[in-house]
Order: sequence, then C-alpha cells, then structure tokens
Amino acid sequence: MDNLNELIIFTAVSYLIGSIPAAFLSGKILKNVDIRKEGSGNVGASNALRVLGAKIGVLVMAFDIFKGFFPLYLAKVKMTQCENFGIYLLIIGMAAVLGHMFPLFLKFKGGKGVATTAGVFLALTPKAAGLCILIWVLLVVATKMASVGSIASAASLPFAVYYIEGAPPFLTSVSALIALLVIAMHRKNIKNLIAGKELKINSKI
Repeated sequence: MDNLNELIIFTAVSYLIGSIPAAFLSGKILKNVDIRKEGSGNVGASNALRVLGAKIGVLVMAFDIFKGFFPLYLAKVKMTQCENFGIYLLIIGMAAVLGHMFPLFLKFKGGKGVATTAGVFLALTPKAAGLCILIWVLLVVATKMASVGSIASAASLPFAVYYIEGAPPFLTSVSALIALLVIAMHRKNIKNLIAGKELKINSKI
C-alpha cells in the first residue's frame, strides 16, 4: 500500500472515530436523555458533565480524548516510513477533530472539539497538551465554567506547542488554526460570557 492510500484510509478512519458521539450515546443509553435538548444542547463532554453527572461526564471526556489520541497513535506506529510523516499526522489529527465537531452520525452537528483536540496533541506534543489541560482544569475549578477553560486552553495551545515543544513553524501554524477553530465553535459561549448569561458546569438551565 502506498503512502497516499494509507493517508486516505487513516484519515477516513480518524474522521469516523471522531464522529462517534459519546455524549449523545451515553445520554440515550444510560439516562434515556437526548443531551441535545438539555443544558447547553451541545454534544460534548462539558454538557455531559452538566446533564449526565460527573461520573458519566468524565467517561465521555476520556473517550473524546481517546478519539483524538488513538488514530494518531495507530498512524505513528504504521506510517513511520512515509516521507511526509509529520504532515500526514496533522491531517489525520484534524480529521478526528472535524469528526467530533461535524459527526457523520448526528447530521454533522457535534461538539466543540476541546477534548478531541487535547487527544490529538497528547499524541503529537504531550508536554504542550498537558499544560493546556492543566489550564483548563484550573480555570474550570475557579470559574465553574467549562467554556472559560476551553477558550483559554485553546488560545494557549500554539504558544505551548512552540515554546515548550520547540515545534517547527508548520506544526505551530496548524495548532493555531485548530485553536482558532475551537474558539470559533465557542462563539455563542463568548456572547453569553459577555452578557453574563453563560451556564456553569453544574447548571442545567
């Protein structure tokens, strides 16, 4: 199998794994709740924490991180001989994030990509990802608002990738692009924060 075919297969698999809506499935199977109609209505880990409770929410978050990490881990094992190995990994990682944001199984209406992005960068730049996760945890604990932690950690990602990992310009640029995409997915949250109407992690309405 040549490199291009491998890239196509891994990218497609990564998108499909990213499309698995853990929060939606957990709500339906475990609580008989459509998470799209509860809390913020978002199909992501933060709303799962809010609507389904801490135990289920943490499991959803772990799975969403796994969705980003696992395809990159497989690709790193199987595609090491590819000439454009680094670029291919970024394409595969982006496919996982886009799968979460625009899932095939939910008519392309998904989550905001925070946890899945964390999984991708845990595979690519673990020290930078670890710092961003720490920023997320500290801000969520301090503010009780997942969006504050998510926006801040996304904004920190390209700086952490560049300064902590010493990443090349291309990887830094891609991390900035993904960070901007994640922040753009939070545009409603930003409006709510400005208006003082943002839901806290323990608020359902």
